[in-house]
Amino acid sequence: MTSWLSPPVIARCSRIYGAFVLTLCGVSAWDVISTLRFDLSIITRKRPFRWPMLLYFICRVCMLLHIFAMAVNLNAISQIPCQQVTWISKVADAIGTCLSSFILVLRTRAVWHRDIKVTILLGLLACGQIALWCQTFRYSRAQWDPTRNVCAVLSTAPKPLLTAVFAYTMAFDFVILILCAYRLSSSRRSSTIAHVLWRDGIGYFCAAFGANLAQMIFATLGLNPVMNIMCLPFALVVSVIASTTVFRNVFTAHDSFSSEGTGPSSSNSAPLNYGGRLDVSGTRLNTSRRVTTEIPLNDYKSSGTVGAISIHRVVELAHDDEAGHTKSECGSDSLTHEEKARVL
Repeated sequence: MTSWLSPPVIARCSRIYGAFVLTLCGVSAWDVISTLRFDLSIITRKRPFRWPMLLYFICRVCMLLHIFAMAVNLNAISQIPCQQVTWISKVADAIGTCLSSFILVLRTRAVWHRDIKVTILLGLLACGQIALWCQTFRYSRAQWDPTRNVCAVLSTAPKPLLTAVFAYTMAFDFVILILCAYRLSSSRRSSTIAHVLWRDGIGYFCAAFGANLAQMIFATLGLNPVMNIMCLPFALVVSVIASTTVFRNVFTAHDSFSSEGTGPSSSNSAPLNYGGRLDVSGTRLNTSRRVTTEIPLNDYKSSGTVGAISIHRVVELAHDDEAGHTKSECGSDSLTHEEKARVL
C-alpha cells in the first residue's frame, strides 16, 4: 500500500503537480489570448464601459496571477521567497473564485429585476463564501527545498475547512442556477438572450461543479499536503473561464440585437461583437441605441414597412415593469421603433 506521507511519494506528487500547473498555464493563456479582442474593445473605449467589466478584468488577472505564481513555485530553477509567492497565489485564488460566483450573482439579480429578497439572499451567501475563504489564508506554508530545487508544500488548510470551502462554493453555484432557471422558465421567454442565459447557466454550473467536486474529493481524502490541493488551480481556472464566458456572451448577445438596427447609412458605427463564443444573427432593421452603465438585459422591438408588406420583429429580453408589454405600430411610408433598456 502506498505511503502517501513518505518523502519520495510527496516528491513525486510535487513533480506531477508542477506539470499539471504548467498545463493549466497554457489553458488560461489560451483563453485570454483567444478573447483579447473583447478586452481591447473595452480598454480602447470602443465598447462603453460598465462597472461589472472591472470585476471581469480582476477575475481574469487573479486567474493568471494564481496559476503563474503556482508555476513559479513548483518549477523554480533557483531559490525564491516561497512563502510570499504562496501567499500571492492563495489571495488570488480566493478573489478569483469569489468573483466568479459574484459575476453570476449579478446576472441572476438582473434576471429577477433587482428583487430585494433575492438580492439579500445572494448577498448573504456571497459574504459566507468570502468568510470561509479568508479562514484558509493562515494555514498555507511552503519552504524552499535545496535538494529538489522546489518550493515544498509544508501545510495546507485542515481537511474539514477545505471540504467546507468547496462544498459551500458548489452549493452557492447550485442556488444561483436554480434561481436563474426558475425565473427564466416562469417568465416563458423564448428569445435568444433567454436561450443564452439557459445555456450558459447550465454550462457554468456543470463545469464549476465538476472542478470543485474534484478538489473537494482530494481535500477530503487528506493524503498529503500536495494531494490536498492537487485540483485547486484547476477549479479556479475552470470557474473563471466559465463565468467570464457567460459575461462576454451577455454583451455579445446585446451587440447582436443592437446590430440588427444598423442600416447602410450607419454601418460604420455598428455595435461591436467580440464575444468569440457566440454566433447570433438576424435581419438588419433601423433602430436607435441607448448605452447603459451596467450589464445589458434589454427589450428590443422594431417594426417597419416594405411596400405593402408590414414587417414586425419583437425580441423580449428583460424589463423592470412586470405588467409592461411591447406594442408595435407600422405606417405605410415610415419606420417606427421603441427601445426599453434595463440595467443590473
